[in-house]
Amino acid sequence: MCYNFKNKTSQSHPATELRIVLIGGRYNDFPSGKSSAGNFILGQNVFNTSRRTAQSEARQQEVFSRRVTVVDTPGWWWTWPRENTPKLDQIEIQNSVHLCPPGPHVFLLVIPVSLYFSQRVKASLKQHLELLNADVFSHTIVLFTAVDPCSDETVESKIRRSPVLQWILQQCGNRKHFLNISNREDRDQVKKLLEKIETLITNNGFRHCSVDRSQGETLRKEMRDLTERASKRFDQVQKQRNKLKLQIEGRLGVTLFEIICNISYSVCG
Repeated sequence: MCYNFKNKTSQSHPATELRIVLIGGRYNDFPSGKSSAGNFILGQNVFNTSRRTAQSEARQQEVFSRRVTVVDTPGWWWTWPRENTPKLDQIEIQNSVHLCPPGPHVFLLVIPVSLYFSQRVKASLKQHLELLNADVFSHTIVLFTAVDPCSDETVESKIRRSPVLQWILQQCGNRKHFLNISNREDRDQVKKLLEKIETLITNNGFRHCSVDRSQGETLRKEMRDLTERASKRFDQVQKQRNKLKLQIEGRLGVTLFEIICNISYSVCG
């Protein structure tokens, strides 16, 4: 089903609460822009953009008279299959929907305008979105981002040249928004995005994405188990390193003692 944002509007009756989950990938040293987009939407630097997002985090601010919750998530490698994504990252992505109870109203699929989309990106996206609810696409808006000045026509031109982007937009009911995060003063970009989210909520019958509460506890247990096992492995490695260090220092000490003795013997001799 294709939703037309122009048919319905919620500007006169804005929602009092909006729950947003940011999803997307990364490519080599190219940042995904999810954290920056989250900061832009909330109007505060609440997400750390100096490092990759290792775990899902929820932050909340009042934005245009709405209580907006944004959940940032770990990004997967755009061109890698899901099996190459660390298990803990996969669990964190799954757990993101449990950080904004009773469930997210919308997923914002963050795509940098300058990123090239191949068929491998398409396959990776499908696999990683399977970590979330089956109806994730019906709750998704594609959020194109740019850190340099960029026009709407540039975005449209990129879409026309990319079959993969066209497929993604088709899955998401052609819902999209462009956010020029280089222009932090232009809050009208955010206002229009929130209005599109409200229209999506209306078209979805005011239903948020369904969340299995029992899954949340299972995921938290998996995270605890993985963290504990990782901590034990780290302790074992540290003990082995310390043992090796002592052995090396001991051997160096013996060698140094032998050298001193030999020198002394030669001098005395």
